[in-house]
Amino acid sequence: MITPINFTGIKNVGYARALTGSDNNPGTRTVLNMQLTDDDKKDLSKYKKLTSKHPDLENKINSNYLNIELETKNIDGFCLCRAKMNGNIIPSIAENIPILNFMSEITARIANFKEKDFKTDPDHHLMNEAKHGIFYNEPLDYFLDGTAGELDLLAGTGLTEKFDLYANDENIELSEEDEEKLFDFEDGILEVLHNPCYVHNGAQLTNSIMKYYYDSQLYS
Repeated sequence: MITPINFTGIKNVGYARALTGSDNNPGTRTVLNMQLTDDDKKDLSKYKKLTSKHPDLENKINSNYLNIELETKNIDGFCLCRAKMNGNIIPSIAENIPILNFMSEITARIANFKEKDFKTDPDHHLMNEAKHGIFYNEPLDYFLDGTAGELDLLAGTGLTEKFDLYANDENIELSEEDEEKLFDFEDGILEVLHNPCYVHNGAQLTNSIMKYYYDSQLYS
């Protein structure tokens, strides 16, 4: 199958949101993960120029990929927020303006994508860039069994608890068929996390949080 030409400079976009913390101090991790190209606005070249100045920011899974994460925590009624690029915390200080500008621009553009703008390679959700890239350098399993948080799309379904039981309980011996079902479940979730409609709605939320982080802290 011929991969469709992408005229946006951004492809293979995934979105995920995990619920973290506790009932008293809840938190969230909201992420956009994507591959950048030079098809339109030379996004990849801009990205490479940025990471050449800040080598620690390079995506270690695939240097053509960008992972943007916004983490929030509610502590005693106060909402705290921090931004990450490829797993690195980006403090909202003046010297980081070029990095934050780049993150904000990319996030805003995805939030304004139309369905036709989303281009995803066949079976991309099966690739390591998706499995370990959606939450940067963390296996998706950690968010399916609740180890690192619970995917918001699974909240209240009981599926997180079931996955944890069957994947991690040493007293349960799974048949090959059951193990295949666990793999299929993970693949199905990753497919949803790259669904254009789901990503579009998630990107709008991510963009709102990014604006809050950028505006309320950088210029406060």
